[in-house]
Amino acid sequence: MRKLIPAVVLMLAAGSAVAQEPQSPPANESGQAARGKKEMTAIVVSTDASVKMITVRMEGDMSAAAEQALPVTGTAVARLSTIKAGDKVKLVLTTDPATSKASVTSIEKSKVVSDTQ
Repeated sequence: MRKLIPAVVLMLAAGSAVAQEPQSPPANESGQAARGKKEMTAIVVSTDASVKMITVRMEGDMSAAAEQALPVTGTAVARLSTIKAGDKVKLVLTTDPATSKASVTSIEKSKVVSDTQ
């Protein structure tokens, strides 16, 4: 019994030490650690500056189920007035670590190259 108690205490101490080690963040496709930001290219379905929302769908996907309504924050709110339905845009989504919810923090219109020159 005297040998069993120190062994159990040692195993519990080792288990709690391992549990306290910080986990490394998951790696994304490029091999870099995920930092809570993601870029996506999409087609604008609608915008609503009064509630700071943008609804987009992935390019080529015409189904209504593929539409996403995303909250817009920061400097991207000012860009909502320059974006209209049908525009192709590049969005930067930032995930809030506390709530795990993504919001649009940057909106850029894609440049359209004309073939008639």
